[in-house]
Amino acid sequence: MLQNKLEQRVRYFSLILFLSFLIKYNYLMLYIFQTPSIISLALRNIIFAYFYINFIEPLLVYKRSRQRLFILVIVFTTFFFSNYFYNRYFGNFLSVSDIMSAEGLGDFSLYEVLFRHIIRYRDVVFILDIIILGFLGFSYLPDFKFIKNPQRIFKKAALEQKFALVIVILLIVVQIFTASVIFDGAQPTRLYQLGSGSFVSVHGVIPFYIIDSYSYLQRQQQAEPPELDDIPYYRTKDQLSGRKQLSENSNIIMIQVESLDERIINYEQQGKEVVPFLNSFKEESIYFADFYAQKVNASFDADLSVLTSLYPVNRSYVYRDIDLSNFASLPKLLNEQGYQTLAFHNNTKEFFNRGEAYPALGFDNFYSKEDFSEEIFVMPEERALGVNDYDFFDQAADIITAAEQKDEPFLAFMISLTCHTPFNFYPEAGVDEFEGVNSNFVLDYFKSINFTDSALENFFQKLEKSGVLDNTLVLIYSDHESEVNTPEYSSDRNFNLWRNIKKPDHVPLFISHPELEAGVSNNPGTTTDLTPTVLDLLGFEQLPQQFVGRSLFTDKEEPLLFLDETPKILYEDQLFVEEMGVLNKVGFVEDREKDVEIEQQKVEEMEAIINYMRRIFGVHEGEIFREVE
Repeated sequence: MLQNKLEQRVRYFSLILFLSFLIKYNYLMLYIFQTPSIISLALRNIIFAYFYINFIEPLLVYKRSRQRLFILVIVFTTFFFSNYFYNRYFGNFLSVSDIMSAEGLGDFSLYEVLFRHIIRYRDVVFILDIIILGFLGFSYLPDFKFIKNPQRIFKKAALEQKFALVIVILLIVVQIFTASVIFDGAQPTRLYQLGSGSFVSVHGVIPFYIIDSYSYLQRQQQAEPPELDDIPYYRTKDQLSGRKQLSENSNIIMIQVESLDERIINYEQQGKEVVPFLNSFKEESIYFADFYAQKVNASFDADLSVLTSLYPVNRSYVYRDIDLSNFASLPKLLNEQGYQTLAFHNNTKEFFNRGEAYPALGFDNFYSKEDFSEEIFVMPEERALGVNDYDFFDQAADIITAAEQKDEPFLAFMISLTCHTPFNFYPEAGVDEFEGVNSNFVLDYFKSINFTDSALENFFQKLEKSGVLDNTLVLIYSDHESEVNTPEYSSDRNFNLWRNIKKPDHVPLFISHPELEAGVSNNPGTTTDLTPTVLDLLGFEQLPQQFVGRSLFTDKEEPLLFLDETPKILYEDQLFVEEMGVLNKVGFVEDREKDVEIEQQKVEEMEAIINYMRRIFGVHEGEIFREVE
């Protein structure tokens, strides 16, 4: 009787062990790596099942084997959760570049980001197997040595195991061959170029991380800046409107606000505005309601795309990995016109290597945390992330006023920081109260963005008094959404999707100048289009060959490209992805579904851009599109 019960328990242990692995593995493949080949995944599942039954299950009768397998389960689950949580926030898998190059906010802040912003109660389902296996495997399953011939429970003769090994090898060959045929016989390096989904479909996850590690090390050894002379030059007439609209030598202030949602504009909590200053600023600006940020790896993607009019690429931490000295950029172009070019950020110069990247992009001066002090709102060290926005903008206004008094016009490029997840870096004395908010996380977002809004109001009041704004072009936008997604408040634009694809980051864009008539524009664009827009307003007749963005004052709508691991294209509110050489529709902005056909010429332009971006930023070029559905 005891022996039968033990045999039954070890069989339960085996079933839970295998099924839990299979569920997590398939979730990784389908939702994290987004494998495009279900056939290849099904074959891999068959291999796992056959291998497990013949080589793993017979070991379960021994306690030491169960202990070792349990450790492997914990390791695999850790790997699973690392990708699972990273995908929830960034929409991609966790690459070697992300592990090695990402910047932290401090241990306590990262802890809060994880538990306040990312983890959900339902995620416990993915650790139930560890709890059950630990209970079954160690509390109730002794070693089976007291049973005569314990392997008879999962009995496998030596000859059977040799035959099973041959079958496993044949199945692996069939799986790789079949998957390779699906991907036109592409070599491993070519599959890696196409994206993680293509590679893991054929060769699996472990080989992918091996080649990803090699690719990362190769990028670190790159000494020379990439060649830029063969960029595909396209859309020459469409990139600029040709209508000069501003006075000569207009000053420029560009403000990149951390985690500013488009949805928060004009949002009221029980009748109280969360960002009253920005709401009023909207009324005196040209407001672009269909604007998106370029964010793939981190916040620096937004300022890279703004300053260079290029698309950031997944798996490339450009400010660290690439020498940007020969890239065309807004500061360099304005330097040639006699502008002073100033960059401001309230974190350290080392944060994402901006201290080296900004001079390489042409900025004359970079003012960072070391150049500011907290005098109006002094934050405790454990609640500080750089200098708070109020003191930062207040002191930056003095620097900008001094620059305006010189003979040369100026560009001031500014990045805020206080409203960074987990949204608790604000001083309580500097924010409004918002009644009726049940979620502390949402409340902290409202308070932190409200604090930044107050900082901006003070900043513009000081500039108004000094006369700086009389001939200054102002652009305010965001690096990405807040990523808040609760029943009370959600930052997401409403997309109807039938794939686990990260939605484009919908952010506001304000453009203001005394000579520009205020209004609302529905012309879609991304941060890649901001520099062409500025140059268009200043009367530039031609853009550098490198720039791929277009002025937002051109009339013709163009597809918006986002170079995630699987490239996304948003066109006329319809969202497409490229995979296996085909452009597939995966969703649309809510209530705006329609049939859209993208011209072949546009597809070829996007193909050229994708190839070029991947080459110069460290992911080699390759043919992306072969046909359009």
